[in-house]
Amino acid sequence: MKSKLLISLALIVVTVTAVLSLFLNMGGSKEIVVTHGVVSPTSTIGSGIGTVRTFNIPIIVDGVSEIDNYLVGTLSTLAEGVKGDQELRSSNLIFVFKEEANQIVLGGISLYPAAGATIAIGVETIRPIIGGSGTYEGVTGQVVSKNLGDDGWSHVLQIKL
Repeated sequence: MKSKLLISLALIVVTVTAVLSLFLNMGGSKEIVVTHGVVSPTSTIGSGIGTVRTFNIPIIVDGVSEIDNYLVGTLSTLAEGVKGDQELRSSNLIFVFKEEANQIVLGGISLYPAAGATIAIGVETIRPIIGGSGTYEGVTGQVVSKNLGDDGWSHVLQIKL
């Protein structure tokens, strides 16, 4: 009788543990690799502190090019002469995947060469994911971006849903 009770209790504990484990790991993490060509601002307004640069560029997601995947954004110069002759710029970057409802929004700051349109070739920067919508509702994480020079850019979105 005691052995049946112990076996039943053990089965209940194993079942509850399995269910809790599944529940707590439902979201999970994944990486999305985004690449695109060389960035040229579509518009630059102002000079010095307060300069705003905007752009719109098609992206390749995990090696697949689709017409409805693109990246839009603005960069605003916040400070000059930082760490030598660099500028501090804030970013508002929006990755759109297949339709406007599916977005991942990236923010944060990075150092840029003075008067350069983008971060220096070969430089990597890490910025936080602010949020998402549609498929990416509730997303968190960070993005590691790297200027590849003539080969464009890579962005590794390390996301948690």
